[in-house]
Amino acid sequence: MKRTILAIASCVFLVSCGGTGTNTGTPGATEQKAEEKPEDKPVSVTSSEYYKKYQENEVAADNLYKGKKILITGKIESINKDVTDDVYVSLSGEGEISFDVQCHLSEPGKAAELKKGQKITILGTGEGMVIGFPQLKDCSIQ
Repeated sequence: MKRTILAIASCVFLVSCGGTGTNTGTPGATEQKAEEKPEDKPVSVTSSEYYKKYQENEVAADNLYKGKKILITGKIESINKDVTDDVYVSLSGEGEISFDVQCHLSEPGKAAELKKGQKITILGTGEGMVIGFPQLKDCSIQ
């Protein structure tokens, strides 16, 4: 008799505490934490590497970079406006000449604080190549 009462009490305790493996309605009991997706993490690259990949094979470079978050580091070659007055920064590669990667700024007012030759890191979204220049859009200075 004592064993039967003890067994019943144990079952009631397990059910009330959620020990049966069923969902007891407790928030988070069966929820899993959201995992960071690999595509959420920015791809880190230098402006030289980014440019070189596009010169080697635009299709392959688009597969690596286009539409993805890019954390790019390089030396400022120039600070400009395009034909629609959008502000962009051109990054050149270390030790390289006559090429650049154009980074279109999401906060154009910050361009006034920059100087040619300054080394910076920018976070943006790969946009492919336009008229021979690899592009990044929605760029912010880090």
